[in-house]
Amino acid sequence: MIPTDDRQQPQKGLFELYLEDMINLRHPLVRMAERIDWQQCEEQFGPYWCPDNGRPGHPIRLHVGLQMLKHMQGLSDHELLDQWVENPYWQYFCGESVFKHEPPMDESTMGRFRRRIGEDGARALLKMTVELGEGTGTVAPESFRVAVADTTVMPKAIEHPSEARLMVRAHRRLVSRAKADGVKFRQTYERSLDGLVIQIGRYAHARQFRRMHKRLRKLHGYLGRVCNDVRRQQPHGQRSQGLDEALYQALYLWRQYAEPQHRPKLYSLHEPEVACIAKGKARTPYEFGSKVSVITTAREGFVLDCQALRGNAYDGHTLHQGLERVHKHCGQLPVNTLVDRGYRGSESTPLTNVHITGKKKGNGTAHARYQHRRNSVEPIIGHMKHEGLLDRCHLRGREGDRVHAVLCAVGFNLRKVLRRLAQLFGLQLLRALLAAIHQSGVGVARSQQQLTPGAA
Repeated sequence: MIPTDDRQQPQKGLFELYLEDMINLRHPLVRMAERIDWQQCEEQFGPYWCPDNGRPGHPIRLHVGLQMLKHMQGLSDHELLDQWVENPYWQYFCGESVFKHEPPMDESTMGRFRRRIGEDGARALLKMTVELGEGTGTVAPESFRVAVADTTVMPKAIEHPSEARLMVRAHRRLVSRAKADGVKFRQTYERSLDGLVIQIGRYAHARQFRRMHKRLRKLHGYLGRVCNDVRRQQPHGQRSQGLDEALYQALYLWRQYAEPQHRPKLYSLHEPEVACIAKGKARTPYEFGSKVSVITTAREGFVLDCQALRGNAYDGHTLHQGLERVHKHCGQLPVNTLVDRGYRGSESTPLTNVHITGKKKGNGTAHARYQHRRNSVEPIIGHMKHEGLLDRCHLRGREGDRVHAVLCAVGFNLRKVLRRLAQLFGLQLLRALLAAIHQSGVGVARSQQQLTPGAA
């Protein structure tokens, strides 16, 4: 049998456009595609597919390349696939050899790939970007010794929560599920809900809060009566799972309005894990989503870890787990970690030396040399939100938050690597130009010496 390496290469098709004939092979995206270890991706994500059952799946390099491009460019799945057809560099990056005129897959296929690999697969991609950054010189090995940690908010793709809209939505959902299960209502009050919501919005806009709360109490009473009808006709243990979940959320909202101090609060029916987080911003006092912990290098601003946290966790309680994840990604722990005053109480961790900016006495005082680099993480978070997709998470559930946060860090690191490769290419061109000028100057000097009479 003839070995694969000695086989004759197939002849190119007459009516096919080959990407190598269309693109510039010195392009930074092409050079980055050559440096990525795609074989490692095959070994990492290969076990998620069955090789001998069902329809053959898409190549793993195509899946991974699309996820990288999505978060590098800050695009949705639909926008990415539309622009992928028009960009030969993106097609080459994903492993194609011939120019394609149709999208390689559907948007739902990209979503299933993210759910299949989960947070562990996303962290494998983040570890790969750290190795790529170290291999290309984007981040120096000694930069891992000093890290910066901070937290931000990743808003969830939900409607701004208000008590009136939440109660109306829970009311309609409960009535629909109950009717499907055979519950008979004396009165559903559905025809009065829209008018009450409009009145509540107008009174709130006019700052007539007494009238507004009067209508809210009426909505609250309607919701309680509907819940009592369901509980009376179908006691606990006889309800279906869908009706039980709808009744639980309706009763939770009913109690939430009756007892304002009740915690935790429910801000979304389809995303009950959403938390209300206040970061002290004048423009957005409250944000609804999940808190995200970000750890970067102090010198280059390379992201070493990005984790979506559950609820509104205290910053100082998140540092120890974040440093453990940094050790998995980099193979080492930072010697010094720079944080702000929100991390008070984390100085006792044995993994690193914690330096709090602005602290004058006691353990964890500010680092004398790197104190000014603590603020370097703030623009990095801004770039991850405005150039990436950290400003809004559209993935479902808590698992979607964790996967999305890690992939945003992957996209940010790849953008830095891409700029580094572009700089290296510019330096190579400059050095070649200077070498050519030097050679031409030496040649001119030698010719002048030969033409000069009496030259030795």
